[in-house]
Amino acid sequence: MPTTSEPSPGARPRADARRNRDRLLAAAERAFNRFGAAASLDDIARAAGVANATLYRHFPTRGHLITAVYRERIDALCAAATDLAGGGAAGDALLGWLNAVIDHIAVSRGLREAFVNAYGLRDGDETPEVAAWHRMTDAAAMPLLRDAQAAGLIRADLEVTELMTLVSAIAHAGNGDADHARRLLTLTFEGLTSEG
Repeated sequence: MPTTSEPSPGARPRADARRNRDRLLAAAERAFNRFGAAASLDDIARAAGVANATLYRHFPTRGHLITAVYRERIDALCAAATDLAGGGAAGDALLGWLNAVIDHIAVSRGLREAFVNAYGLRDGDETPEVAAWHRMTDAAAMPLLRDAQAAGLIRADLEVTELMTLVSAIAHAGNGDADHARRLLTLTFEGLTSEG
């Protein structure tokens, strides 16, 4: 009786396709964050080590690619919140995750520019995807905020949408300087304590 089974036909192409997609997303994130809307799709394909046809098979348009990169980042943020929830000191968990949100916003300025450019957005415009991402991050923040409130570390009347609005404003006030934004977050966080 064999100890290992042969991969089913088609299993390798699926694994290769997933690997190619992951490489494209990683290369695209680097390119969009560095060059913004000017990032070249040809250069992204080259950096990922795939042909242009492979890029377009996975992502038919620039908008599809940018949206996929953003979605990966949001999924990672939400997964990090789930990992932190209930896993230790409530205040540390919330502050740690909010710092991850700050980092995401600070390093994604070029990606944001590319997204705005790809969809022709103006100030205040919000696509259905962006609205969904905001709901996802609010939902991810909620258990962390509730834990901190239950521990008496954060004022009980703070709503999750207010918290996320504050964090976004702080990140943008940092003007791309994540260290400065994290300091502003720490100062704000101290002001949100139940004793404040």
